Amino acid sequence: MSRTPWRAGGAQRQGRRDVQADAFALAGDPATGRIAVAVADGIGDTAAAADAADLAAEEAVAAALTATPEIGCVRARNQLALSGTTADASIITALFDPAHSRVQFTWAGLCRAYALTTDRQLQRATYDHSIGERIRRHTTQRGPLPMYDRKVTHTVARHEFVTTSLPTHSTVGVLLCSDGISESVPERTIVAALLRDDPNEGAELLAIAAGVDGPDNATAIVLRRAH
Repeated sequence: MSRTPWRAGGAQRQGRRDVQADAFALAGDPATGRIAVAVADGIGDTAAAADAADLAAEEAVAAALTATPEIGCVRARNQLALSGTTADASIITALFDPAHSRVQFTWAGLCRAYALTTDRQLQRATYDHSIGERIRRHTTQRGPLPMYDRKVTHTVARHEFVTTSLPTHSTVGVLLCSDGISESVPERTIVAALLRDDPNEGAELLAIAAGVDGPDNATAIVLRRAH
């Protein structure tokens, strides 16, 4: 990956769940410098959910590396259907391409992306696909809605994926994560992780912060722009 201006690292913790049903995947093309990454969060605390997340993340990254994150997510959907499983997952996939001026993201569900700008401002690049988020976006309601925030409306297997992008010139770090990170780790810790020079150290910081004894699986991929 010598041509890429980005470096990536990942880490995760199982927390108090019986199964690690999160998965992440990273791949790079040394010839083009492209990097594709994905985080998937299996729905449910089961081996089938874990298998669905593993399959989705691997397939999404393989296809995104040669095409786009959206095509990667569609590939994950198709392969999940072909597998015959009834299990499902949330997903976020990203592509970092030196030939393009923007980082591309495609997602469905509760996995998130955050970006750290050159002036050290943390931006959330995605919104949750949940009934709670839908209520907040279309009403004056603010704050958590515990009854609805865990009710997922988009997944790998159902409903459309959403795509967005961020400018690379003003972005120094990116986090892709499962909700075990976003629900447990304060923003100041995310900023500290994205400022780490080594992305593996940044990802490990977040996984540790979510806690070995945290209530949920926690997975983080950190990407840092090389100096």
